[in-house]
Amino acid sequence: MYKTLLLITLVIVAAVFTNSAYAMNYTSSIFSNAQRYADSNSYKNSEHGFSIQPPLNWGIASVPANISNGTIVIFTNGDKSQLATFGIQHSFISQNITRSIINHSDNDIFSIVARTINSNSSDSSTSVLNGLVDRYSDGVRVAVSYTTHYTADDSTILSENVYYFLDNGNQYILEMASNPTNIQKNAQLFADSAETFLVNQPSAVPEFPIVPVALAVGMALIIASTRVGLFTRLGHSN
Repeated sequence: MYKTLLLITLVIVAAVFTNSAYAMNYTSSIFSNAQRYADSNSYKNSEHGFSIQPPLNWGIASVPANISNGTIVIFTNGDKSQLATFGIQHSFISQNITRSIINHSDNDIFSIVARTINSNSSDSSTSVLNGLVDRYSDGVRVAVSYTTHYTADDSTILSENVYYFLDNGNQYILEMASNPTNIQKNAQLFADSAETFLVNQPSAVPEFPIVPVALAVGMALIIASTRVGLFTRLGHSN
C-alpha cells in the first residue's frame, strides 16, 4: 500500500514541479519579474547581493557545520513530522565558466546538471524527474526536480534545485527538499518564493584563463559541489 501511494505521489510531483524538460529564450533579465518585490522582500543579504520573500511563517535554521558548499541561509517550515527546507547558495565561478555554460546547447546543459544529480549507492538512490532551461539576457536559469530514496528506512525525499548561472561569474542555487506527503503545498510555496528572488548583480572576481577542455569539466564539478545530501537529510530531523 505504501509503495502504491509513493508511486502516485511521484507521478503527481512530476507534474507539480515542471511539465517536461524544455527550454525557453527571453530577451529580458532573469530578475525582471522579481523587481517588483525589491521593497517587500523580507530577507535581504547585502554581502551576497540578493533578497527574497521566504514562505510565510517559515523560519531560519542554522546551517550545519558540515555543509561547505556556499550555503548562505536555510529556511524551514519547522514541522518535525512533515519537515521541508529551502536553502540558498552562492559562489563565484568566473565569467569564463558562465560563458561556457551559456555557449552549450540547452540539452547539454540539462544533461550535465542531470548527470551530477543522478547517483546510486548502497545507501541511497537519486534520480532526476524532469527540468527546464531558460536563457535570459544576463545568464541561464536551470530548474531540476529529483527524488532521493534511502534504503535504510525506505524513505523518500523530493527536491527541486534552481540554478542561476549569471554572465558576470556569479552562481546562485535555490534548493527545496520536502517530505512526499506535503510536496504539492511545499512545491507551490517554493515556486512563489523563487519568483521574488532578486539579485543585485554583485561584481565578479577577476577572470582567469581556462583552456577549453577544462570548461566542461569545471562546469560539472561546480554543479556537483552543490549537492549536499539535501541539507543533511530531512529524515534526520524527524
